[in-house]
Amino acid sequence: MVGWRIISSDKDLKNWDKHLQSFEEYNYCQTITWGNYRSFFGWKPYRWAIITDQGEVKGLMQGLVRGYPGGFGVIWVPGGPIGEIAAWNQEMMNIVLQSTDLKKLYCRLSPYRSFRTTDTDILKRQGWRRTSTPLLRGLSLLYDTDRDEESRLQACSKNWRHNLRRSRNYKLFFNHWNSPDVDQLLAVYREMEAYKEIRQQHSREELEKMLELFGKEIVVYRCLDERGDLVAFRGCLIIGNKAWDLLAATTIKGRSFYASYQLFWQLIDHCQREGVISYDMGGIDPENNKGVYHFKKGTGAKEIRYLGEWEWSNSEMFRKVANWGIRYKARRL
Repeated sequence: MVGWRIISSDKDLKNWDKHLQSFEEYNYCQTITWGNYRSFFGWKPYRWAIITDQGEVKGLMQGLVRGYPGGFGVIWVPGGPIGEIAAWNQEMMNIVLQSTDLKKLYCRLSPYRSFRTTDTDILKRQGWRRTSTPLLRGLSLLYDTDRDEESRLQACSKNWRHNLRRSRNYKLFFNHWNSPDVDQLLAVYREMEAYKEIRQQHSREELEKMLELFGKEIVVYRCLDERGDLVAFRGCLIIGNKAWDLLAATTIKGRSFYASYQLFWQLIDHCQREGVISYDMGGIDPENNKGVYHFKKGTGAKEIRYLGEWEWSNSEMFRKVANWGIRYKARRL
């Protein structure tokens, strides 16, 4: 018999990430470590899998659950589910309800899966609907690291190559930051947030837990000026042969040095040495965050549209309440 079942034993969880990487769309948000990381911030991770009688894993889903009085609960599935989309059905939601002991559930999916009309048709037939309050635009840029340096340079925009050359005119020092100092990271973030007038990117606790739990899987490169002051850094998470943009900030002085260009180049060189072939540059917003979008696009990365955010609930009223809460929180950010 093939079907969804809860995965909770230490033995099964030990093999979770190994099974995860056997799927093309695997990503860090569905790893055990990411679930454990989010558990420090009010979410309880649950894991489910489709396993055949022969022990073959056909699908995986890690959901982050937040419960409320009266048996209500919200489950957020970043980067998932993984596997055959036809299995994202009523049976899956039944096992979720059974496992969590929730009576009224609002579930939101955000799979790292390329957009296909056939997939959206399947989801609609199975009772899913597009969210009215998406947290992300469902767009990203994928950088192909499996190329020689000259090919990568030629793929960059003329302006991006020009700024890369500019950065080399200054006395800047770049290196792999083996043990990033959280105080220094925060200082650069706070300066960037102030001059860009943007919300807080990471709290101290978030950075500390992220670095502690992922350890050497997080690779950070830093840029120091001739005085030895930190003016920029960029970090990614490497799992298998994929990498994801994770941390990045630049001071005002770093911007005047065009430090981000050479910093990105050095980080990609490191990823190549580690055997990374695909680098996800993170969500993009071409309309509301044009500067970041043009920087990332200028590297020659290719734009990708993901399947987007989808929702399901066994209570129409709770679905509306959940969306209202998400919309309210988003407006405050």
